[in-house]
Amino acid sequence: MRRRREEAELLGSVVNKYHIWDARRISDLLPAGEFIDVTITSPPYWNLKDYGAEPQIGFGQGYEEYLSDLEEVFREIFARTKVGGSLWIISDTIKRRGKLILLPFDLARRLEGVGWILQDVIIWNKDRTLPWSHRGKLRNIFEYVIFYSKGRRFNYHLDRIREISDLREWWVRYPERYSPKGRAPVRTWHIPIPRQGSWGNNWVRHFNPLPPQLIERILLLTTDEGDIVLDPFCGSGTVLAQAYVMGRRYIGLDINSNYKEMFETQVLPAICALHERRREELQEIERRKKTFEHLIISLRKVKYPKELIRLYRKQYGPIDLRAVLALGREKSSHLTVVFLLDSGSEMPRGFLAQMRQIARRPPLSKYGINSTLDAWFVDVLSQEWLGQKGLSLTDSLYIYVRGRTYAWERKLSVQRWLEETKSGVSDFRNEGYPPIVSDIDIKVDPKDPFSSIEEGQ
Repeated sequence: MRRRREEAELLGSVVNKYHIWDARRISDLLPAGEFIDVTITSPPYWNLKDYGAEPQIGFGQGYEEYLSDLEEVFREIFARTKVGGSLWIISDTIKRRGKLILLPFDLARRLEGVGWILQDVIIWNKDRTLPWSHRGKLRNIFEYVIFYSKGRRFNYHLDRIREISDLREWWVRYPERYSPKGRAPVRTWHIPIPRQGSWGNNWVRHFNPLPPQLIERILLLTTDEGDIVLDPFCGSGTVLAQAYVMGRRYIGLDINSNYKEMFETQVLPAICALHERRREELQEIERRKKTFEHLIISLRKVKYPKELIRLYRKQYGPIDLRAVLALGREKSSHLTVVFLLDSGSEMPRGFLAQMRQIARRPPLSKYGINSTLDAWFVDVLSQEWLGQKGLSLTDSLYIYVRGRTYAWERKLSVQRWLEETKSGVSDFRNEGYPPIVSDIDIKVDPKDPFSSIEEGQ
């Protein structure tokens, strides 16, 4: 107990601080034990840049000595990283004496021997960069974001960064092809570097300022509030500041005291101000994602009985139905499907068992719908029977016809629908599919599907 208390005190003395410290001596600063959740850093680019302090990793070193120093730094970090934690290194290739040096991949081979597991290589398209080019190498506007994990099971919250923009317009017709949480981002991230003046009148004077949104995405993906974030080459401190505004704890190391002053007087206050504005953007993004999720699930629910009928006809032949009830307006995944047959008609032998078997197989088993299937004759329809299904006579029902499950054709009360169905007025069977009658309200224009998300349908 005493040892744990001492370790906690040691950790508390280094957390939420910017340390003027050489990363090669990280073991002299950080306590032993596994406490780091994620490391996000951009190491010095070997001989390319002089960061103005001595001694430093990279500038003035031979390439193998430089790689060995980085390997040892990340070995010490590995020992202090929790199982399931991760390491993100932002780096680039280097042109030296007419030869292209594959720094990110040379370092990856070294880190594999340490124990880090390479999980992904992401291209960060930063739009603007220093105006350098070389013979045989065009001006570069991207860098590599290399993602490593400690262990094969690691923290990875993909749903937090899923996107709902740039979807094909036919997602309304094929909602089963999209996760309700949105589309997984591609491995090319378009995030511009900070523009001069974007952080106030005194622009961040650093060779490679990382954009807050790049760090935000990594933190959303691999950490939770209260987690510890390390940057052993923290420079102007973007990683530390972004971790702070997102409720994470941070540890920063750098050998240049000017950068620490820049972090305290410019970067941290600026990113705090930026995050206040960003918070509103994130709230709007979250609102749109919630609306999209609800809409995708609703689209799946209305399409579900149509697919049941299509697959049944394909396997067993025609089936004549007066209508199909699809009841599932609640936000849960449950859907009640009732096939309604004309009074006096004969229900096919084994009909419900065959329908349930179809529902248990792909593609319907992939819809994420927990369905209850039933079949009745229209002459049993009554107020009492509908009440057992959770409907009152004043509730609204929406009629989807011609197999178009993304926009209802008619809206009417349960009482009116009951009267029309019993009298035979509501008969759309000549339209290819029986009408789908649902308590789910969907009216999406396939030519402008995102208007329904803007309106919060």
